[in-house]
Amino acid sequence: MSGSRILLIALALTIGSYAIASAVAETVGLEHAAFPSDADKISSPWTGEVPSFPATFSPFGSELENNHALIAALQAIEAGRQKPTAVRSTGQPDAIGRVRQALATSPYDPELWLALVLLQAQRDPHDPVVFEALKMAYFTAPTDTRLIPVRLDIAGRFDALADPDVNDLVRGDVRLILTRRPELKPAIVSAYRRASDLGKASLVDAVQSIDPTFVPILRG
Repeated sequence: MSGSRILLIALALTIGSYAIASAVAETVGLEHAAFPSDADKISSPWTGEVPSFPATFSPFGSELENNHALIAALQAIEAGRQKPTAVRSTGQPDAIGRVRQALATSPYDPELWLALVLLQAQRDPHDPVVFEALKMAYFTAPTDTRLIPVRLDIAGRFDALADPDVNDLVRGDVRLILTRRPELKPAIVSAYRRASDLGKASLVDAVQSIDPTFVPILRG
């Protein structure tokens, strides 16, 4: 058999395997989940058990498992919010482990970092993991305005603004909104109203340094 014929057969087998893997992935993969802009309105698009999808199963394994890990995290976050006293008896520990495993292979996914922030904050809002994961959510998607509202909300509620790095990152979001994205101003107001005392003070200080005229609106 000639070398060119062997090469063509190998190419055909590769394309066929890719097509089969794609079909399987579409069959077992759940609908893509998107992280909501309002952290207090988190809900999962899937109510049943979220299947595990090993990254080695197909070329799509990593992406699908990231999505499944996010869905499992959204389920646990929603359950923990509805029953905060029973947070450890929900699927939260398993969800944290699944998110961490996904991040180990895909550390560039900002939604998974935000999911880790909220999962960890339900257990202990003062855990350093909350601050570090929030920083990673910023570093992996610094210009993603879709995530700005939830980032501001999280930073204000869990005293993450006590961390100088987080405080600088939040100021960047506030500056972007007040100077270039005025349609997102309600996100600052919402974050302020739900923030801790420290969060409120930090947000006022950030707004005051950028656009003092917005401070009265912020305080309502």
